[in-house]
Amino acid sequence: MKPVCVHPLAILAFTTLWSSTALAQQAPAPAAAAAPLPKHSCTKPGEFPGNLASDGQRRTWQKDFVAYIDCLKKFVEEQQALAKPHVDAANAAVNEYNAGVKDYNEQVEKAKGN
Repeated sequence: MKPVCVHPLAILAFTTLWSSTALAQQAPAPAAAAAPLPKHSCTKPGEFPGNLASDGQRRTWQKDFVAYIDCLKKFVEEQQALAKPHVDAANAAVNEYNAGVKDYNEQVEKAKGN
C-alpha cells in the first residue's frame, strides 16, 4: 500500500475552512443531551415615532433603542464567553491534527530517502 502524502497547502486550506466554519456555526448537540438554545430577553422598541412626534416621544424611543442595543451586545458577549472554551479546544485539536499530519509527511519523506 502506497502512503498518502498531504500537501501543506491542503492542510492550511482545510484548517482555514474548518476554523472559519467552526467559528460561524456550532455542531448540533447529540439528541440525548440537547439543551434549548438560549434566547435574549431584550425588548425591541416600536417604530420610530417620526417627525410629527414630540421631542419627548423621540427621546423616549431613542432611550429604549439604546437600551435594546446594549442588551443585545451584553447577550452576545455572554454567549461568546460561554463558547470560548469550546472554540479554544477545537482550535487546539486542529493544531494537534496539523502537527500530526506534518510529522507523518516528514516520516514518509524520510522513508523515501532510505
